[in-house]
Amino acid sequence: MIRYVEHDNIDKNKWDAAIDASSNGIVYAKSWYLDIVSPVWNALIDEGYKSVFPLTSRKKFGISYLHQPFFTQQLGIFSAEDLTPGDVEKFLDAIPSSYKLVEIQLNHSNKVSTGTNFSVTQRLTHHLDLTTSYDALQKKYSENLKRNLKRAMQNELVVTNDFSTEELIALFRNNRGRGVETLKQKDYLVFEKLIETAHSKGLVNKTGIKIDGNLEAGAVFLRSNHEYIFLFSATSDRAKEYGAMTFIIDHFIKLRAGEKKVLDFEGSMDPGLARFYKSIGSIEIVYLQIRKNNLPLPIRWLKK
Repeated sequence: MIRYVEHDNIDKNKWDAAIDASSNGIVYAKSWYLDIVSPVWNALIDEGYKSVFPLTSRKKFGISYLHQPFFTQQLGIFSAEDLTPGDVEKFLDAIPSSYKLVEIQLNHSNKVSTGTNFSVTQRLTHHLDLTTSYDALQKKYSENLKRNLKRAMQNELVVTNDFSTEELIALFRNNRGRGVETLKQKDYLVFEKLIETAHSKGLVNKTGIKIDGNLEAGAVFLRSNHEYIFLFSATSDRAKEYGAMTFIIDHFIKLRAGEKKVLDFEGSMDPGLARFYKSIGSIEIVYLQIRKNNLPLPIRWLKK
């Protein structure tokens, strides 16, 4: 029986145990992570925490709605058992009607039938299987990527973890972040808290490139249940010329090759980034974005 449980009544120990036991468990769904990105999250829980579904909610103008928090690409239903489309739809149908708008992303193990009551959009991430040797993984690199890596080596780049999260954020905001209007100061503060907490749990690998003493490229890799997540990165124009991000990713792959995990690049729907991730040997993985709009009519039209 699926129960709706408000935040204060969720047993966090049982919740985290359920995520860890899930075949599709992911760090985004751990209670500490949800507490940071969506402090008032509630949940749908099957009897005995066998299957769980975090409901990341907000309220605006007195109207409750479900949204996808920043820095959480996928959530949805998590279970130790394989979920059929019917199982997924039972959870979706159990979402309380008090949530007048639903705009969330399921994890790639959650599938739905064509007859679902939600509008469904396919989205893409890219996974690189790390279970083979570094030499075997490198053979899958595209010729263009190999040339970029060679250029990076000729520039004698050296990786470092001697930089702060604040430095990495500043690098992002001064470059690609200038065109990202959706991220506000409060979101960057959430990210800082995420990395601080994840670091205290031993889940963070920060890798950067400094040129002339300045951070010019950097990335955060986050260890999850069955994968590593390429959570956040930033690079300057100068670093692009040096092939720095290719060097950082190759360095991480070299460190983790042979582990029974995948590297999740967290995207991308951007064709250019998708080509880059494929050039490393990754494959496309589909996950679903679902939407239902039951807002009052005047507001509903604005959200179309």
